[in-house]
Amino acid sequence: MLVAWSEAALTACKALNSRYGHKCVRDAEHTAATGSFGFHDAKFNSLGFAKIKYILNGLSAGHDVVFLDMDIIVLQDPLPYFLGRGADMWGSMEKCMIYPDSMSFHSTEFQAFQKKLPPLNIGVLYFKATAGVTRCVYNWLMEMYSEVLHRPRVWDQDIYGKVMVKCTAVHELRWQVLDPRLFQSACFRGCGCTFSNADMTNPERVGKFAKGHKPDKQGRCSPDHFGSWLMRHFPCSGLTHQKAKLMTGLMEGFFNSTSAVITRDHR
Repeated sequence: MLVAWSEAALTACKALNSRYGHKCVRDAEHTAATGSFGFHDAKFNSLGFAKIKYILNGLSAGHDVVFLDMDIIVLQDPLPYFLGRGADMWGSMEKCMIYPDSMSFHSTEFQAFQKKLPPLNIGVLYFKATAGVTRCVYNWLMEMYSEVLHRPRVWDQDIYGKVMVKCTAVHELRWQVLDPRLFQSACFRGCGCTFSNADMTNPERVGKFAKGHKPDKQGRCSPDHFGSWLMRHFPCSGLTHQKAKLMTGLMEGFFNSTSAVITRDHR
């Protein structure tokens, strides 16, 4: 389901429906805008509240929810991954770091590493439709509402981590982090995040930064880099038109098995 904030966006969404079979809905509570939102401008902040509203609406209707920002390319079906590791909630990585994706943050196994939680990004989120998960999302929304009265720059991503670390523990939920090798971010350096499976259970490596693949001399990444990815998120990629160019590059490279420029970082 795609949520449109304007009639023009709704029309564009419906025009793609015959190809992808998705649903389109209009949220007319928000003033439509074109181009990019500035960090912490009014529309950026309102989007944070809207995002949680959409998630809570889905959960309250009894549906598991996968929430994706719009600057994401889905390359392969992620549902087997989401459902195959027992998590009640998933969050994605802000940085290319080594953390086990099969352990809940509150598990004895993870606690034995004595590591801080990784920096999380909420561009890709999963929520199982249970009472405990729904309660935590409701608490996330209410914390946003209570803080904005004296903190106008309240940020949904910041509050997500603050609330969930406590709420998931109280309700004994499995809150886990997505493997950054499969759920890639344009904030990762070079052509994506990479490390070995053994690193995820090595106490000396867990919590450490990992290096990404290097692009070629033309700044391109190869199918060897992105062929196994499930998703790619495009923060740290400039304005909307710049993101669109990089996203198009990844789509063409993935489906044509050719190298492509998919990042502003050519290191």
